Parts: sequence; C-alpha cells; structure tokens
Amino acid sequence: MHPLRSVKNWLTLLFVAIVGVAALVTYAYTVPSLNHRLTDQKLADMRSTTNIVSNTVPAWLQVYDGHLQADTRDLLLQIRTMDDRWGVHVVVVDAYRDVPIADSRPGTTFKVTDYPMIKQAISSRKVAQGTVDIQGRPYAVTAMPVAVEDQPANIVAVVVTSASLADAEKAVHLVEHQIRLATAIALLVSLAAGYLASYFIARRLKRIERGAEAIAAGDLNATVSVRVEDEVGQLGQSFNTMGERLRHAFSLIEREKSQVELLLNDLSEGVIGVSSEGNVTIANPAASRLLGHPLPVGSELGRAFPYEVARIWYESREAGHDQDVVFEHGDRTLQAITYPVGSGADFDSILVLRDVTAQAKLERARRDFVANASHEFKTPLFSLSGFIELLDEGGLDDDQQREFLHLMRQQVDRLGHLSLSLLDLSQVEAGSVQLHPEDTDLVTLAQSIVREFQGQAATKDLAIAVEAPGGDRTAYVDSQRLAQAVRALVDNAVKFTPEGGTVTVVIGEDKSKATLAVVDTGPGVADDELEHVFERFYRGSEDRANKAGTGLGLAIARELVELMGGFISAESKTGAGSRFTLRLPREPVKKP
Repeated sequence: MHPLRSVKNWLTLLFVAIVGVAALVTYAYTVPSLNHRLTDQKLADMRSTTNIVSNTVPAWLQVYDGHLQADTRDLLLQIRTMDDRWGVHVVVVDAYRDVPIADSRPGTTFKVTDYPMIKQAISSRKVAQGTVDIQGRPYAVTAMPVAVEDQPANIVAVVVTSASLADAEKAVHLVEHQIRLATAIALLVSLAAGYLASYFIARRLKRIERGAEAIAAGDLNATVSVRVEDEVGQLGQSFNTMGERLRHAFSLIEREKSQVELLLNDLSEGVIGVSSEGNVTIANPAASRLLGHPLPVGSELGRAFPYEVARIWYESREAGHDQDVVFEHGDRTLQAITYPVGSGADFDSILVLRDVTAQAKLERARRDFVANASHEFKTPLFSLSGFIELLDEGGLDDDQQREFLHLMRQQVDRLGHLSLSLLDLSQVEAGSVQLHPEDTDLVTLAQSIVREFQGQAATKDLAIAVEAPGGDRTAYVDSQRLAQAVRALVDNAVKFTPEGGTVTVVIGEDKSKATLAVVDTGPGVADDELEHVFERFYRGSEDRANKAGTGLGLAIARELVELMGGFISAESKTGAGSRFTLRLPREPVKKP
C-alpha cells in the first residue's frame, strides 16, 4: 500500500500540518508586529528627545543677511551631551544650504541625501519620522524643523536625530529564533503525538477491517471489540449489528435453501433449471435417475436430453407458455413439462420429468380392457340376439326351445358376471367397499368354495380338495369378501390346470397370521409375467389371455385382502404349477 493511502499516515501528517500552519500564523502575526512596535516605540522616544534638542538649538543660531550663523562650540557641546545621555546621533542641518552645521559624532559621515525626512520636515514645517538604511544598517530617524525667535515663520535649520535599530532587529531575531525553535519542537511533539493517536485510531479501524475481511471470507461469527464509546466505537457497534443481521439473514437463507434442497432431493419428479442458452444450471438427483445418466451443470440441452424434450423447450421459449410431451426412454415412459419462469434467476425455464410408466401401462391396460370387455359383451349379446331370432321365427320343438333357453341363460350369467366384476372394481377404486369382519373358520369357507367348483373340476377330471393340518384355523375377516377373493383364485386354478391335474386349498398358519393357499399343478406363470398378475386389466400372455376372463379377478382379490389387513403373494415356475398364498389377521387390525 502507498504510504499516503494509510489512515495512520494521513492522520499523522494532518497533526503536523495543523501545528505547522499554527506556527506560520504565529510567526506571521508576531514577528512583523513586534518589529513595527519596536520601531514605533523607538521613533516615539526619539520624537521626545528631538523636541528637547530643538528647543535648545535656537539659542545658538542667528540669521544675518539670509545666512545662518551658529555658535558651533556651545552647540556641539550641547548635542554631544544629549548624545551621551540618550544614545542618539544628533545633527543640526542648515536649511538654506542643506549641509550639517553641528554633528554629535564628528567622526561619522553624514549625507543629507540619505535622510529624506529632512526635506519632508522643511516642506511640511512639521516633524518627519521614518527609517532609513545606511550602509546596510537600519536607523530610526526624526527630523524636526527649527525657527529662530525673531523669524518664527522662517525654517532655518533641521534637527536630525537618528538611532540604530540593531537592538530592535536583535530582539526580533531572538523572538524569531525562539518561534522557530518552538515550532520545531512542536512539530516533533505533534509528529509523535499524531503518530501515536493515529496509530491507536488506525489499529481500531484495522480491527474492523479484519472483521469485514473475515465476514467476506465466510466467517459470519466475526465481531470487533468495542472499548471506547466514540465515533470509531459506534462504527464497531454498527459493524457488530450488521454482522448479527447478516448471520440471521444467512441462517434464514440457509434454512430455506436446505428446505428447498430437501424438497428437491426427495421429489420423485426430476426438476431441471435451464438457462436461456439451453444449458443446465441446476438438477435434482431424480432427474439423473430418470434419464439414466448424470446432469452436470453446464450440460447442453440437445446433448443431455432426448430430442423430444429439447424440442418442447424451444417451442415453450418461443410460445411463452407451458409445453409437455410423453416419450419412451429405455424401459420407462416419461413425461416432460417445461415451464417458463420470470427473471431474477440463473435459469429462465424449468423442466419437470415424471415417470409415467405405471400410468402408461394402466392406460394401455384400460384400453385392452375396453377392447376385451367389448368383445366379452359382444359375444353373448350376439348369441342372445341369434337365439331370440330363432325363437321368434317359431318352428322349434320343445327340446330345441329348452336347449336355446339354457344357452341363453348361460350368456346372461356371463354378462352378469362381467357386470359384477366391473361393479366390484369401481367400488374398490372408490373406497366404498363395506367390510364386516368377524372370526371366520377358514376350513369351512374353503370347503364351501371347493364344492362350488366340483362340477367344473369333474368335467376336466381334476382332483380338487382342502388340506387343513392341525392348529388354529380361524381368521378375523369379512367372510363374504374373503370368499370372493378365494373364489377368484380357485377359478383361475381350475381354468388353467390341464386335465388330470390337482387343485388344493391348504389352510395353515404363519407366525401371527392365518394362511390360505391355493396350489395347482398347472403350467405355471413365467417370471416376467408373475410380477404383473395382480395388476388391473392384466391378462398375461396370449395363451393365458384366451382362457382368462376380464383380467380383474386377481386385482380385486388383492384389493380385498389388503382392505382386511392381510396380503397376498404368488409363487410359480414355468411347468411346475402355481401357489397363491393369503396371509390373514387373527385379531382386529388397528388402524393408524
């Protein structure tokens, strides 16, 4: 740092400058004034002396025929006595010839021209005073006009008294020397005092500066000690107050930032900030997870995102409103929505990525269900329409009519079963299923359901039975809804098990749960299909779909079992049959 940029040096120089200016003012006021006063005092004293001399001089002067005559011996004696008494040089000058006629110091050289006061006294007929330099030395001079008694209006001589101003000069020089010495001492003292004062002031300011640097470096707990309640102390208190407010403000910002980061990090949706140049400025972990690769800050939109996303971003920027697109990304279906945002951030739009794979699958399943349901409804309706036309035409015997009516009743039952399945699904989705749980004997319930399928099993030569080892065989469930779920499992087992196979309902227990398992010796379910068998509208592979109904039975069964506080699982291997197990509560389930 340059020395003149230091507060300490500036304050020191300021102290010295103030003292210096004060010394100059003192010098300018004292020395000239003292010189004038001493000279004026000298002239005043000389005026009195000259007046005394001029009063005695006329006694030795006479004028004859226009010429001045003087008794020089007595006159010299008189002026020498006055010179010895008062220490002034006395000269009497002839006013007619401008020459001295008596000199108290005859050995000195006296030139009338060196004393302009002589002519002034003669012309003004008054006392003339002033200073002159003779041979480089200053003198105070008084010139007093003299007239004789018989010619009072005629100036015949001038009494000139002069005295050296060496004593006055010496006094002035002494005072000047003392002032210079005092000034030098004062400058040194002011330099030392100013340096010490500025040092302590600068040190206090330095502490505030170090505190500011600490805060700038990130240490918001930095404070400065305040010991003196002056302006610098008030500055320190203001600095501490500022630091406290900064700490509070930053704590609020950090809290909000943490909350935003926590919210962003916990979101399942991907959130990406995109700058006006199309570069990533911020991205949460979900965005990288959904896209399958990291999104570092600065990534280009066209490189980091699929074409569909980049396209809607450009469209949104041009149109000025939201844009969205659904696209396939690997084995996922993603939805991207871009939102323009206002200024003030380092990004001007936000991209939100959502995993809509489940929704897409559900939508596809719904479309498939509508198609299947339409087909399911269409077949019995066409059959009923054909039977009605035949009956309407007549000409059928009783046996044919009874057969047609039997077939029509089967189609009506098929339509009723499909309608009930749709009704059950809508009730489950709406949460309007009313449960009436009670202690239910699982063996009795299983035997009742098995009897319902005895005829259907006999047509395929299937062995269907209930196995119930010892132990507690009760569960706290809604018996009607549990029967509906088990009936769906047994129906699937009978439907998919080939001729000569077996279907077994096994009652058991698993720790605190009662278990009911439906086991078959059918073809089994492939691994890639097993995880989807409980999904709504799922009907499996083409071979299974040809035998399956609406694809709602297992989905409804899972919903009902979970509503009763249990859960259902499936185990299967291709070619080795399947096992669907229900784990049911023995006691009332405590709702959260």
